[in-house]
Amino acid sequence: MGKVKGTGPDAHVEQRIADYLRAHPDFFIRHPEVTARLEIPHACGDAVSLVEYQVSVLRDQNHQLRRRLQDLVNNARDNEELSHRLQRLTLALVDCQELGEVFSTLYEALRESFGADKVAVRLFAGPRDEVYAGFAEFLGADDAARRIFENVLRANNPVCGRLKQAQLELLFGDEAGGIGSGALMPLGVVERFGVLVIGSRDETRFHPGMGTSFLRQLGEIASHVIRPHLAGL
Repeated sequence: MGKVKGTGPDAHVEQRIADYLRAHPDFFIRHPEVTARLEIPHACGDAVSLVEYQVSVLRDQNHQLRRRLQDLVNNARDNEELSHRLQRLTLALVDCQELGEVFSTLYEALRESFGADKVAVRLFAGPRDEVYAGFAEFLGADDAARRIFENVLRANNPVCGRLKQAQLELLFGDEAGGIGSGALMPLGVVERFGVLVIGSRDETRFHPGMGTSFLRQLGEIASHVIRPHLAGL
């Protein structure tokens, strides 16, 4: 049962009155003369009748419920569209025959369909096909580089928020200064072999309190299509 706000010697009496009215909702029906004389102070200073006050409260509650319902509908619509885009990306990646095609498909889709400003993959392994040995994505067994992403590789979920300066420089080089926030996804389910990073110019786009279900799925899909192209895995 809710408590009446207030302090002082009258607080207990006010609580008992409130409890009684809750337990006897027909009180004002049985005592219409009390209802007629009640006036509720308004925020602007004027007094309104109990009925007018109740109507006002109910109207505000109705507006709040409608806004919440609209938010739920909008979120459901956004999630459905996001799911469709993720499915299209998954099918496109599965159809890729070469690793270079995987990278280009992933980068293009995240920039054009998901609004990413920058996308980067960094792998702590070598390519199975030496044609890709010179690609920026491959850092090889570089312990120093791996330590820069240690917080991501140890995480069970994607890491979102401001990126460390060393991470920014290794990912985006001269364009690191334009990245305000990012989402970092570990690659590899049993053994971590790299990271996938989405960067945004907006400092609030990615933050530690955001949901990561979509990002986790994205990381798992990328891991699945990249892993067969790596040497020693």
